[in-house]
Amino acid sequence: MYRPIFPKKAMVMLLFACTLLLTSCYSSSKLAGRSVRAVADSVWTFSLQHPDGFTMDVATMTEPTEGVVVAYAATQGCHSRKQLGKVVRHALRHDGYVGGWLDTSDSLYYFDSSRLFPEDSLAAAIRFGIENEQIAVFVLSEGREVRLK
Repeated sequence: MYRPIFPKKAMVMLLFACTLLLTSCYSSSKLAGRSVRAVADSVWTFSLQHPDGFTMDVATMTEPTEGVVVAYAATQGCHSRKQLGKVVRHALRHDGYVGGWLDTSDSLYYFDSSRLFPEDSLAAAIRFGIENEQIAVFVLSEGREVRLK
């Protein structure tokens, strides 16, 4: 009778460990040796220099100049330095973009993990925005907000 070297349970555990290791390496490579805290500190400093808002690729710390930015619902309501780590972690696990914007109605500066759609995919961006309960999406090249509600 053939018996596998590893029992099924051990094989599942090994696959899970490998998945965690690969995910960790992927996130670490996106940070280029920087901690989530260091990235969040950089984003915080950048936000102070951009009081009206910004979108940033956290892997390169650069601002994209085109695309349709849509925030994820998972990071809504984050508006302090303390909450920025959560936003950066989410961004690293998803699309790698963090946005900040000033809501003039409550004078709070919000941070979001964001997704960037090509500008010719506005309909898809709007669908994603509705699914994530967003008020608007933002077209970077035009500096234009598209209201969803």
